[in-house]
Amino acid sequence: MRAGLGEEEFSEWLIKLGNGELEARENDEIELPVACISDGNLADEIFGNHISLADVQNLCDKVILCPKNEHALMVSEQVLQRLPGTAKVYTSIDEVECEDGEDVSNYPTEFLNSLTPSGMPPHKLNLQ
Repeated sequence: MRAGLGEEEFSEWLIKLGNGELEARENDEIELPVACISDGNLADEIFGNHISLADVQNLCDKVILCPKNEHALMVSEQVLQRLPGTAKVYTSIDEVECEDGEDVSNYPTEFLNSLTPSGMPPHKLNLQ
């Protein structure tokens, strides 16, 4: 995470966070600065209601970090809805190859479609 000009206090807080020097509460929870807390939809606060592709440089300066892939996929869908145009949906082809043909029945397609291993796209990938 990077702090911009005029954000020295936040920069110092980030360094303390990274070094484990912040006072932790119960369950190792820390207090976040008020500027890091969102009261509404995070995608709305970062990108607004609509995203203009004419302002690509401004988009390059924005980011939403998520602790889990499932959260990142949800945020990505919210951001895609703000882009002009129609999304194209691509689906994966999931099947299992087993030495013993009977093992294939242990891995139904619906189950395979529900998995999103780290580093892999979801079963239904929306692109614009």
